[in-house]
Amino acid sequence: MANPVIIDISHHQPDPINWAAVKRGGTIGVFHKATEGTSYVDDKLFSRMKAAKAAGLLTSTYHFMREADMAGQMRHYLGTIDPVPGERIVLDHECSGTTLAELEEAVQYIRSTRPDLQITIYSGHQIKEQLGSKRSEILALNTSLWVAQYGPTVAWPTATWPQWTLWQFTDEARCDGINGYVDANRFNGSEEQLVKWMSPVGSSEPAPPTEPEATHVLIEITKPAGVLVTVTVNGDEYVS
Repeated sequence: MANPVIIDISHHQPDPINWAAVKRGGTIGVFHKATEGTSYVDDKLFSRMKAAKAAGLLTSTYHFMREADMAGQMRHYLGTIDPVPGERIVLDHECSGTTLAELEEAVQYIRSTRPDLQITIYSGHQIKEQLGSKRSEILALNTSLWVAQYGPTVAWPTATWPQWTLWQFTDEARCDGINGYVDANRFNGSEEQLVKWMSPVGSSEPAPPTEPEATHVLIEITKPAGVLVTVTVNGDEYVS
């Protein structure tokens, strides 16, 4: 069986991880836990993301939200990952103490401080219960949905998000190169669309090399007899 297209992991997955094997198995992208609350940083984050990128995987991060001090939490998250312009970030909204208003506050904080970033909300039953059939304009206009629901079917708050973007359908998937279970996710689109979605806005393939500059220049001059011609090249004069 092929690897999940997208996995999400944290320090709970044991080392070592063979990222080349993860890539060979068919996985395209990996999300790693970055931060939680206002002070916690996952100690596996930086080394794993560096290795995953080196293996050719798309990478992104998520912040596990706690109740209260949304501005402090977002400063902690963004200050830790130092996102490049247009990077995708994820707010993990599953802590029972975090309200819908606090989630919206976090999104507004990011929009006001880093309007270039792409924001995705990860949640399961919590966001369904908090939204119900209501529409959140803040979330609808500024975020995409990564919904967690294990099983063969999925439901989500369609008044806010007409379509889900990622679906975490199991936490018991196997992935080449990683010991134990991982969370497996499906993307609601093509592989090409997934690559674009996980990549920073405006990113592109490196430009092809330009033609080498000329190393020899030929200039032909016909001069009347008895007339001196002076040519200056890079500051050096030549008289004929």
